Amino acid sequence: MLIENLADALVSMVPGRPDALAHLRTLYADDIVFQDPIQTVRGIAAFMEMNEKLMSKLRSLEWTINAVSGDDTTGIIEWTMHAKSKLGPSLAVDGLTRAQFRAGLVVDHRDYWDLSEMIASAVPGGTFVLSAVRRLLA
Repeated sequence: MLIENLADALVSMVPGRPDALAHLRTLYADDIVFQDPIQTVRGIAAFMEMNEKLMSKLRSLEWTINAVSGDDTTGIIEWTMHAKSKLGPSLAVDGLTRAQFRAGLVVDHRDYWDLSEMIASAVPGGTFVLSAVRRLLA
């Protein structure tokens, strides 16, 4: 299944492993649209540049795939990401990827995750403060 191939590609994305990005490239259409809470990129060149830039900033990157579902047109991957940057803090966030396929390639990739959760994971006591704020607002 196409979405399982994409999940496998995420897990294989490891900084310092150039074949991971080469494999990722084979799964995406030239007119890919990627969006997450901080950016939107259009086209395979911009998408690959975004991933190369991300990988160059990280010491480690680990994806835990929690669930995969879909068919040949649309798929969902639920994941947990842990990353350690070269110059900053460690980050962790739960999220999901929704991918749409055309002719066996990803044409639309949208990642959904909570930016406040990611930021809080990088600050000592941040997850406690975020939880407290959420309790006050609920």
